Amino acid sequence: MTAETTGEASPGEASFQLLAEHLPDLIIFAFDTDLRMWAAIGGGLRARGWTSEEFIGMTVPEIAGATRAEDIRSCCEAALAGQRAQLEMAGYDPPDRLWSLHFVPLNGGGPRGGMVLCRDVTEQRRAEERLQASQRQLAEAQRIAQVGSWEWDLETDELTVSDELCRLFGLPIGIKLTMTEGVAAAIHPADQERVATMLGRIRDDPSRFVLEHRIIRSDGDVRTVLAHGEGVVDEDGRLVRFIGADQDITERRRASAERRRLLHRVYEAQEGQDRRLAADLHDGHVQSLAAIGFKLEQARLRLGASGSPEVDELLWQVTKDLSAEVTSLRRTIGRLRPLVLVEDGLEAALREEATSACTRAALVSCEVTSELDGRLDPVVETALFRVAQQALANVVDHAGATHALVAIECSARGVTLRVSDDGRGFDPDHVQVLADIAHFGLIAMRERVEALGGRFQVITAPGEGTVVQAKLPLTDPIERWEA
Repeated sequence: MTAETTGEASPGEASFQLLAEHLPDLIIFAFDTDLRMWAAIGGGLRARGWTSEEFIGMTVPEIAGATRAEDIRSCCEAALAGQRAQLEMAGYDPPDRLWSLHFVPLNGGGPRGGMVLCRDVTEQRRAEERLQASQRQLAEAQRIAQVGSWEWDLETDELTVSDELCRLFGLPIGIKLTMTEGVAAAIHPADQERVATMLGRIRDDPSRFVLEHRIIRSDGDVRTVLAHGEGVVDEDGRLVRFIGADQDITERRRASAERRRLLHRVYEAQEGQDRRLAADLHDGHVQSLAAIGFKLEQARLRLGASGSPEVDELLWQVTKDLSAEVTSLRRTIGRLRPLVLVEDGLEAALREEATSACTRAALVSCEVTSELDGRLDPVVETALFRVAQQALANVVDHAGATHALVAIECSARGVTLRVSDDGRGFDPDHVQVLADIAHFGLIAMRERVEALGGRFQVITAPGEGTVVQAKLPLTDPIERWEA
């Protein structure tokens, strides 16, 4: 192990020396029963500009200085007694490096002694500290965001979960589960079939998925979580596992439900106010204006030939203007409380509204197609009618279209209203910001639909027409529309 003995080393010793010389962070010291070092090798010497001669003749405790000398002495004596020992200490030169020292006995036919295998672990420890800090930050971020991560091994069905996911589900920290056990134990019974269907579908599909479902914690509390995940494939392109995260969105869903409830009450109150106003206008002002018109007509007839032609013409013009105003007021009353919606249903009301829009905008056509079979819930009918009414008003006032289409589609889960036109279109981002100024009413339509747990969408671009779409569910609000 010294320059003088290298040529006398056995093949095994030579291989060991070659290995030590090629490990850049390793230094090996050999010492005798007096703890005096008689050999020093390793790539760590050369990497730091040290030589074997600097250490040969020193005692092992001297390399630690006064601070750890006694600790090193104890470890050396343990090696001399045939035991192994280990410690970490600051560097010999420079002192900001961290070294891991392993003390082992030297066995063989020679004199009794030991070896110290010294390895610079500074970067390893720093990396470990950074990793631990990152793990702490990740755990804290998961706790704050109420997000727990998981990994699913498809071959073994094993499910590895983070501590936060355990807390989210009310499970013991560090629990070992399979995906099958996890679904059976934690997923709400009403959602288990839907979750199982999703899991079966993604086993051959590594693309990203999103699934909302309910869980039952171990304490019986029902929570709603949003699961995100995506597959991981091996070098052969075979799907081997999934990684993902679950976020507790219970409070968000409750807040959203409360917001929808309040909006629903607002629109109920608004509809009630509109009905009362329509009744007041019809029973009061319309009747009064009609009576005034009748009296004017009687006055014109009584004047007859005795009156001047100018007065007769003026009375006739006032009577016509009054009649036109009564017609306009009746139209306003119809918009406030569409009797056809109440009496004949949504399809009839949409056809009447489409006919009116076609006339006012001089459209070539404004068709209505419907899959309705009977009446819907009055609240749903009113919401869809108001959306169609506003969308058609936009066609009349802004679109510059020649054709429009109102379509109602039905499914087992809900009903979809679609109002489309071939007009000039618009930039939806700009209009969403300036909705009240531009009088498009998109915000009001969106809020009305979302108040009933539905989804509202506008598809448009300048010069490409516009499609306004509203979907209202006819099922439990927990079930979301598929994208």
